[in-house]
Amino acid sequence: MPREADAVAAWRYEAPFDLYDGSARDVFLHPDYRPVYDGDDLVGFVCFGAEARVLGQEHEDGVVDVGAGLRPDLLGQRVGTALMPLVVEFAREQLGAQRIRAVVAQFNTRSQRVGRSAGFQPVRTFDGPGGQKFVELVLEV
Repeated sequence: MPREADAVAAWRYEAPFDLYDGSARDVFLHPDYRPVYDGDDLVGFVCFGAEARVLGQEHEDGVVDVGAGLRPDLLGQRVGTALMPLVVEFAREQLGAQRIRAVVAQFNTRSQRVGRSAGFQPVRTFDGPGGQKFVELVLEV
């Protein structure tokens, strides 16, 4: 999926969301990454497992870690709100999740609201890469 990898690596967000700027060209070569399309239009990606964790999180049995990203011009247009129930369903039905865990930068209240609207609850705040504070959210399925 080199085309998707190139597109995501080129995405640029306004500060402070530039924390999410794509830098790894090889993300879609990893089996835990999946592109998200609306028709022929690449709108985002989701990832599962170790690729979704950030420094400061550890593997937990029965937990599926999930991460997602949207194209910068789609932020604030409720695309993430529509996507999250599909991600939860996939994690539950295809990956056998008993719990689903996501992590969001603490300043990113918009993504935290998206998680809460899908039933995720904040369980802790921790220091992650670059001294950035992150919020861990969990959904029991």
